[in-house]
Amino acid sequence: MKVVKTVDAVGLILYQDITKIVKGEFKGALFSKGYQVKQEDIPVLLALGKEHLFFKSDESNLIHENDAADFLYHLIAGEQMRPTPVSEGKIEVVAEVDGLLKVDQDRLFALNSIEKVAVATLKNNQKVKAGQKVAGTRIIPLEIEPENLLQAEKLIGHKEILTLIPFKPVKVGIVTTGSEVFKGLIKDSFTPVVKEKLSHYPNATIAFHEIVNDDPQQITKAIEKMLAAGAELIFCTGGMSVDPDDRTPLAIKQTGAKIVSHGTPVLPGSMLLLAYLDGKTIVGLPGGMMFSERTVFDLLLPRIIAQDTITKEEITALGYGGYL
Repeated sequence: MKVVKTVDAVGLILYQDITKIVKGEFKGALFSKGYQVKQEDIPVLLALGKEHLFFKSDESNLIHENDAADFLYHLIAGEQMRPTPVSEGKIEVVAEVDGLLKVDQDRLFALNSIEKVAVATLKNNQKVKAGQKVAGTRIIPLEIEPENLLQAEKLIGHKEILTLIPFKPVKVGIVTTGSEVFKGLIKDSFTPVVKEKLSHYPNATIAFHEIVNDDPQQITKAIEKMLAAGAELIFCTGGMSVDPDDRTPLAIKQTGAKIVSHGTPVLPGSMLLLAYLDGKTIVGLPGGMMFSERTVFDLLLPRIIAQDTITKEEITALGYGGYL
């Protein structure tokens, strides 16, 4: 780049976006890269504090921030995503569908360790909506050495940092357990909580609901009947505590499902059970959901709805930040 005094810049082509910021009112490019400076622009530029301006130098082999941002976008963004127009050297990544955002955190860290590169994303395993911005990228200075971008390309390769798993239609079954509810002694206050949380996922349809007593055989039978009828996701409410009458974990085990974890290092919600059976998901929900606004269920629900397989190691890792 070459630097020119603003008062001497009339007729030259800007090599940068000139940003104007008015607190609480406006932030954006008042003059864009490629704009030819006019005499009447000089007082405006000086009022923005621009005593000097940058212009392209034919002798430089450095890469401009706009081109670098476009390059980085294509390294990090996966399918079902689109870029915003480049503005002030920055490109943002926009989700094109509702889904689960996956972020390769280790490779993101390595990418941001490259000098002058900056990539910011939402957190891993978040539910996102179509049209929502999920990440942004730029370089720190106005120009960057080609070697830095080549290093980034070599690091990332052909596997993007961001992945979006679209939410597909899923049939849900709810098995409400508890002899007191089955006999009509108390009102079922658990199922409405589950329904409310599922209401935020239009792709999830509650196709089956049955109330059974605490007999594990009856619970097992209800689960198996729903699965046979096409349910892909079963939520069992109640019967997950350490009380001798709470037999839901046994009932889930009797289906032949592989139990990934019974118990999580998250409070509230530590008694949650997660299991898989022939590609279908079965979840035993902890009673804490009835009185706690946020539990481990809220952390895992986006992945459960996306039918993204969750491992024991991932559940164990929830302990960090799991005190809700």
